[in-house]
Amino acid sequence: MMIRKFSIGIQVFALVAVLFFSGCDPEKDDVKTDPPVDGDPQVTLISPASGYALARVGETVVIKFEIHDNELLTTWDATEKWTSVSNVVYLPATQINGQYAAISAQNSIRTISYTVQPGTQVYTTIEICAFATDNKGKQDFAKFRINVIPDDNSSTAYDIQEYSGDTVWCRSTPKDYTFDLINRKHGTNQTMVVPNMYLREISVSPATDFVFESPVWGATDSVLVTTNSSVFNFDELTYETMWQAFVTSNSIGRKTRPLVPGDVVILKMPNLPHFAAIRVINLTATDGRMTFDYKYSHP
Repeated sequence: MMIRKFSIGIQVFALVAVLFFSGCDPEKDDVKTDPPVDGDPQVTLISPASGYALARVGETVVIKFEIHDNELLTTWDATEKWTSVSNVVYLPATQINGQYAAISAQNSIRTISYTVQPGTQVYTTIEICAFATDNKGKQDFAKFRINVIPDDNSSTAYDIQEYSGDTVWCRSTPKDYTFDLINRKHGTNQTMVVPNMYLREISVSPATDFVFESPVWGATDSVLVTTNSSVFNFDELTYETMWQAFVTSNSIGRKTRPLVPGDVVILKMPNLPHFAAIRVINLTATDGRMTFDYKYSHP
């Protein structure tokens, strides 16, 4: 019995000792938590979620933003910038009347009811930039764009030239893989100069992916949008529908995805403000050849 009591006593003493020494651990007593990180404000577009709208002069677009910060937000502001279809900024970033506001909150919903003003050129892109600033001076912003369409959406601003049955080859072949849409000629990097080289196929041997790249650089830059017949009517296209397909895309870039028959590539041409549409008709992997139709606008 004495041995059992002695054993129990030792166990209790050991437990108390562990608790005592661990409780006196100077490293644990002096643990300090880091101060919370001061993040930047966040401005998030809520609606329209697409990030753009089409509107005519006199029409109003309602845009909603959510602003948030872990500190107090202090100011809200928004600017507008007008850029013509010829890439000329004819109204630089200017504060939107009634949008600048002093605030004292961590979360808020802000609404801009923007009316397209008389004097705005048709096909203008209006870029709206909304800013939030917190009490540490940190700032964030989000953008929205309004593209101004004609009053008569069936009008055609420019004539359309069309061709059918043209061909271009993969770059992985020794044949011509660049194309001049205006002069209806094809060649290679060595036989065609910028800016006449409107399109260039860039598949690398042994692939025959049929990927177009926009090779026009500098002041005569051009970029591409890939779409298809489910959202774009190639047969009935007008200048307006080519422009709309281009400006409402959120996937404008220098390269297309690998193309398949039925795809349509919208090209913003270097001779501003014109556009072209290229419809893929057939792909022949055996000889690396693409057949396509195309249309482009001109004065």
